[in-house]
Amino acid sequence: ERLAEEKRFPALLFTDVDGSTMPLVINLTATYERLALALDTNVADMARVYGERQAKPIPPQIVVDGPVKEVVLKGEAADLSGLPIPFHNELDSGPYITGGVMILKDPDTGAQNAGLYRHQVHDPRTLGVYIQGSHHGGYIYRRNSDRGEATEFALVIGHYPTFMLGAVSRLPGIGGEFAEAGALLQEPIILVKAETVDLMVPAYAEIIIEGKLLPNETRLEGPFGEWTGYYVSVGAQPVMHVSALTMRRNPIYYDVFPAGQEHLVLGSLPRMGTIYRRVRETVPGVVNVNVPAHARTHCYISIRKTRDSEVKRAALAAISTEPENLRCVVVVDDDIDVFNEPEVTWAVGTRMRPDKD
Repeated sequence: ERLAEEKRFPALLFTDVDGSTMPLVINLTATYERLALALDTNVADMARVYGERQAKPIPPQIVVDGPVKEVVLKGEAADLSGLPIPFHNELDSGPYITGGVMILKDPDTGAQNAGLYRHQVHDPRTLGVYIQGSHHGGYIYRRNSDRGEATEFALVIGHYPTFMLGAVSRLPGIGGEFAEAGALLQEPIILVKAETVDLMVPAYAEIIIEGKLLPNETRLEGPFGEWTGYYVSVGAQPVMHVSALTMRRNPIYYDVFPAGQEHLVLGSLPRMGTIYRRVRETVPGVVNVNVPAHARTHCYISIRKTRDSEVKRAALAAISTEPENLRCVVVVDDDIDVFNEPEVTWAVGTRMRPDKD
């Protein structure tokens, strides 16, 4: 937070963390420049590259073993207290895992879904998870609960930045995140069988937590300081029971600062790429897309316009891609750099005719 006030967002590695022998990295994915580097491109071109790669998924590859199985702890030995899980904000209800990608299996199709959620630590063997609403994870949990069945999970902590981006992407239907992450990486994500649950997990992750969510079991979760910069309400959320902990021999714990730029940047690029692809389907002349991290409810789109109707088609394509999050969409001509906000606001001030349309 102190560095953010200075407009500095370096990756930070902490090697002396109270209560744990494990180092912790935070702010690793806190800038567009580093996410662009993960895609082997630059900031100006990253939305296009993301969108074009997203359209060509690369299926994962399954192997027998991997580095994430170098240490395997089961049962009582699978104790979360050894992990350097931080207490992030003053009024948070407890320590939270913020950089963990939760893998669940759709009971109807068998497809594995990956998503980034927040996980409150209740005690060394149980976690909470906020998966209500329209998230695919919430749908899978409710579907299993309606059947009276447990939901197996694997929580992945620490992997390629492209894996994190794939997990945050807005994909149609349940599943496809592994193939999307592979497309972004330009090579397959390597998977291995989990130890205590029937799930495939990334073989090159740092840490994996395995277990089950029992049907209709909830516990009070929150408050928690979210990406909006506000604390969110307290409520009953599903409980995760830990059955195994696997990791590399010398793992690094990956943490995301939830109410800061890292969370915003990590969530913005996948939205840019998806919006770019969806807009391009209706407006081939799309040039670039920016969902600014500091205002993730806004979207700026530049197009090479051939007819006036393309403007509304571009805006509606963006809104339909992110109907729950976007509050303001601005479409500009291709001479405006959507990553230069003064240029965007200048265009709004000098080129818009609200009395006409």
